[in-house]
Amino acid sequence: MNPRLVALALLIALNDPSAAAESPPAQASLAQPLKQFKDWTVGCDNLRTCTALGLPPSGEAGAYLKISRTGAADGEPAVSFTAYAEDETKPPLLKVLLDGASAPSLPNEPLSAPQDGDFATASLSGDGARAFIAALRSAKTLTVQLIDGDKAGDAATVSLAGAAAALLYVDAQQNRLGTVTALIRRGESPATSIPSPPEPPTIAAVKMSEMKKPPKLPPGVVPAKDESCKGYDPIVVRLSSDQTLWGVCDQAAAYNFAYRFWIVGAGRAKPAVFQIPGRRADEDPALLTSPTLSDDGLTLGAENKGRGVGDCGEISEWAWDGAAFRLVRLRQMDECRGVSSDDWPTLYTANAAQANTSH
Repeated sequence: MNPRLVALALLIALNDPSAAAESPPAQASLAQPLKQFKDWTVGCDNLRTCTALGLPPSGEAGAYLKISRTGAADGEPAVSFTAYAEDETKPPLLKVLLDGASAPSLPNEPLSAPQDGDFATASLSGDGARAFIAALRSAKTLTVQLIDGDKAGDAATVSLAGAAAALLYVDAQQNRLGTVTALIRRGESPATSIPSPPEPPTIAAVKMSEMKKPPKLPPGVVPAKDESCKGYDPIVVRLSSDQTLWGVCDQAAAYNFAYRFWIVGAGRAKPAVFQIPGRRADEDPALLTSPTLSDDGLTLGAENKGRGVGDCGEISEWAWDGAAFRLVRLRQMDECRGVSSDDWPTLYTANAAQANTSH
């Protein structure tokens, strides 16, 4: 397709909610793109599970809104409101207002908001979530206020610019347009007309184990050269009885450290490949940022923070199937506006089950 036409279509979608419906649904084998509709970020994975995030206006912070839904025909939307809560004292509450008043689906009293770290979150599901989304469509403003005991914080604004286009995009990705289950463009078609979402790819994952005392650097594995890598030891992971994964620091910064990986076996070293399905290899596929091995040894994780507070970036998990590293999960957030990494949209999901293999 002509790149200029693609760019034009994207520009139209950002300004015309109906254009969001033109994007084709997910393909089961590919990681999906992250989409931005003004102040709303949307991501769907290869199973058509979607997350839409309403963000604070650019330059502000304090609260955000999440609407999530699985791709199943009977999947119900879930809504959550999250506010930054630095101090942990009394159980916090959230006061949520649409256009300065309580939404029809919300009680007059503030919502209970359990705190996890620096965030307090209140949730809606079922009829309450649906009613709130219906009210959201005609609202002009949304504010979220944290209440800690008898102390109320400043009301934080969540932008509604782009909300209609974002939710319409979710409907399109989940094949809900014109059905009774749609969030935006509802119709008379029954839920049974919605095709089932794809099954997740299954990976027979080989259990990996980290070597705490790495042996001498093998031939073909290039030692760290960058001055920032002083003090960063190699990472060595046993893949099988005759193969090891070697990671050597490539560059280190204040909150990210990149490692370059090789697979060593049969007397030679070859670069490891961490390739996201459906994406161009614009970056070096042998590099992972801030890599860690999971406790069960089935996945190698990486986290590339967009900035130090960790409210944007990319998180991935990889499994070794005996021949190659395969993506298990990918989460991404491009907008740095105070969103917890737990709420970043998932763009790819696979199942990793331990293979019946011994080292």
